[in-house]
Amino acid sequence: MTVNGQFYFSESHEWISKEADNIFYLGISDFAQSELGDIIYITLPDVGKTYQKGEKLGEIESVKSVSEIYAPVALKIISVNSNLNDSSELINTDPYGSGYIARVEALVHPDESGLMDKNTYESFVSSSHA
Repeated sequence: MTVNGQFYFSESHEWISKEADNIFYLGISDFAQSELGDIIYITLPDVGKTYQKGEKLGEIESVKSVSEIYAPVALKIISVNSNLNDSSELINTDPYGSGYIARVEALVHPDESGLMDKNTYESFVSSSHA
């Protein structure tokens, strides 16, 4: 599985990328996974549940720490990447592809939600984590 399309990023390092219409993939950025280190467990969000922007929808446990996953926009979980239950390290090896966390229906379009495009996000990471 390969995620295609434009990526939108939150300040808390989650991303979404359009699949079709209001359907998006959701994951964490390469920067986030590299900061976490080796990921050993993930608590996936509940299928069918609606989350508001900024609401906690899961957790990622690494050898270094536990980090919360937040909804980058108001969204509804359509499906989760169940491969992560047995292979959470996919987030480390392919955070923008097979390491995605869920497929979601965006209830607010990313363009209207204050998310960053790839270039803006890279500048944000460089300036805030230099």
